[in-house]
Amino acid sequence: MGTNINAAKRYKDINLPFICPLNNRTFNSTKGLSVYVTKTLKMDHKQYYDTYIDHRDRSCFFCGTEGLFMSVGKGYRNLCTKSECLHKSNISHSVEGIMYRSFVSREEAEKLFDVENQKQLQKRKKTNEELRKIDPLWDKKRSRNCKEFWMYKGFSEEDSILKSVEVMSEIHQKTFLKFKSDPLKYRSKNTTTTEYYLKKGYSEDIAIKMLSDRQSTFSKEICIGKYGEEEGLNIWNDRQIKWQKSLSKNGNAKGGYSKISQKLFWDLLMTYSEYERIDVFFHTKNYEVILKSKSIYLYDFTDTKRMKMIEYNGDQYHANPYIYKPDDTPHPYHKTKKYCASKIWEKDENKIELAKFNGYEVLVVWDSEYRKNPKQTVEKCIEFLNN
Repeated sequence: MGTNINAAKRYKDINLPFICPLNNRTFNSTKGLSVYVTKTLKMDHKQYYDTYIDHRDRSCFFCGTEGLFMSVGKGYRNLCTKSECLHKSNISHSVEGIMYRSFVSREEAEKLFDVENQKQLQKRKKTNEELRKIDPLWDKKRSRNCKEFWMYKGFSEEDSILKSVEVMSEIHQKTFLKFKSDPLKYRSKNTTTTEYYLKKGYSEDIAIKMLSDRQSTFSKEICIGKYGEEEGLNIWNDRQIKWQKSLSKNGNAKGGYSKISQKLFWDLLMTYSEYERIDVFFHTKNYEVILKSKSIYLYDFTDTKRMKMIEYNGDQYHANPYIYKPDDTPHPYHKTKKYCASKIWEKDENKIELAKFNGYEVLVVWDSEYRKNPKQTVEKCIEFLNN
């Protein structure tokens, strides 16, 4: 929708005195002309104006369509009846609002808009800083999720804490449901995704680095630097133990698994003696073993005594190389270059290398392989585990 900057802005009356071309009668006021058209000529005002006056542009300032007719003395309003145009005309602090009210070009309006923005920002900063000097709790008194907000309204401190917790729970619940309703749409809102940084205009490489920095807020080096070597190591180790238990047992690890893979793993478990089964880990038996380097990896099936791992890979999620080419993007939820087949293979290779670095042997089973020949695949896995 284009902006018509040539449309006359003012609702200017016709030039007086006005001489009617029908009988050369002179009018010194628009009121007299209006009465004359109505009672003497018995004509529609709009028809008379269009035929004998038409003294200025009748187009809408914003969309260029015909504006609303006002009167025989003023002609057409330079604004139509569309809600979007009416809305723009009411917003004074916008580029188009400035164009409309000041009758300037877009370039001039953008400059005026920036100047006004800076003025308002400085004014708000000055006002807010003065208020904070007077009352250090000023910000908290304006926030419903702070106890100070409710205490300022007369609640006791205990009730205020409960109120603020209730508000935060409500906010978290609404946000969770909103994000859950369309996770792909809201990925860019989450600071733990590359989409968040890509939307801010960073390149893919910089976005990946910024995400890595964002996820490195807790490390062994940070703990030692903050608490000293002995206490820092204790805090770090304690955190790692709690973290692994939380991820694995409480279902917070988002590695994902397929039901059919668990059928294979239970079949394999039945080949173990009851005593040996204690050393076997997979999702529906207990939890998946986690290894961490720069990234966190969950392994599908792990025998910690025999030091063997089995990775059950879905053909789409892991880009089966017998099906997909390096530049293909088979992942059902990620269609960007970051998730092309070659990148997925690289990530999976890093996962396997980490397992090998920790002393494990790894066998990869493809979903299509197991579905096509389940018996043969089970035998293949048993042979791998026993050798």
